[in-house]
Amino acid sequence: MAITRRSLLRGACALGSALALGACGAGEKDAGSSSADAASGVTVRERTADPIARAKATHVDAVGDLGRTKAFDLHCDTVDVLGMHDWEPYRSWPAIARHGDIAKSDGEVDLERAQGLAYAQGFSVWVPDRKWVTDPLGFYTAAVAYFRQQMRQHAKRVEQVTDARRIPDVLRAGKVAAVLTVESCSALEGSLDVVDTMREDGVKMAGLTWNGDNALGGGRSTHNGLTELGKRAVARLEDAGIAVDAAHLSAESFDDLVRCRRRPFLISHCASRAVCDVDRNVTDDQFKAVLDSGGVVGVSYCTEFITKRTTGTDVTFDELMAHFEHFLDMGGEDCVCLGGDFDGASVPDWLRGVDKLQGFYQKMCERLGQGQADKVFFQNAYAFMVRNEVA
Repeated sequence: MAITRRSLLRGACALGSALALGACGAGEKDAGSSSADAASGVTVRERTADPIARAKATHVDAVGDLGRTKAFDLHCDTVDVLGMHDWEPYRSWPAIARHGDIAKSDGEVDLERAQGLAYAQGFSVWVPDRKWVTDPLGFYTAAVAYFRQQMRQHAKRVEQVTDARRIPDVLRAGKVAAVLTVESCSALEGSLDVVDTMREDGVKMAGLTWNGDNALGGGRSTHNGLTELGKRAVARLEDAGIAVDAAHLSAESFDDLVRCRRRPFLISHCASRAVCDVDRNVTDDQFKAVLDSGGVVGVSYCTEFITKRTTGTDVTFDELMAHFEHFLDMGGEDCVCLGGDFDGASVPDWLRGVDKLQGFYQKMCERLGQGQADKVFFQNAYAFMVRNEVA
């Protein structure tokens, strides 16, 4: 069994002081900015000032056959485990690091393993809680620098996508489409102007917290909600076109986000608490809140989220599919997608690495039918990201 960040850091979250609640800032996108974009396969069927209604009225054409299995996974921790060895917690616990680079490594995501796929991947910058990192902005800056260096070094094989409408063209060129994301916006604690830096860096989605508290709000291991700064951060992120990711929020922070967000939001990596009752999984009500907003939910392959039957990696296909099927039964046909958590969690033996996705896709086709499998594997995540660009 691989030693992962989750297995070593579980429960070790720093708790902050009690945080006050308040209202979000406002500010709307110009409804006229969401015109039809037929060349990109995007059509806005209704113009409205309501961003959620506008997103739901935006149709994104399915991407056709590319000659390879299409996959869009919303979350992996590959950037951190390869590039942040000189920072905590990797200095203290080198076993959670991986070695090599994005082209070839001993981790689960690399370009060599991705051969044979038409593959888009959300590459997350995980900013650890303050227990380990006292300079979150410095950590974020260093991780983004590593990501950019890897994009330059391997430019013939991978390309950062800063407009989701370009993803099909990148895939047709035979490259991996890399989408930069953030897991914990603690780098914003000094100034919300860092959101502008994130936008310039090409960040497309961002989670407010990890498992502990930060200046924006309470993470999953706490019972604190969003702070005033956190609520203002939601508005700034939305105005910058950065989708808000609720993956690690406490129940209280999640509820605050639902009340103050103006645009569709997502959960990049989780599973169903109704299927496996662990705290990091989402309740049916939380799933419904994302669904109603026009957002998406990425199902994680983390074995701890999938089943309590085993503490090992012998999790079965049926046990993982139970989470997909539960969300689909709740009306999530256009909402459920992949949120594997490669390189950040212990995953099933049969799914250890991006090269295993093609076999997973074939089995999902047999279970759900190709049309629904195509949505889960690629189209739902792609359509959400495109709508976030144009709606």
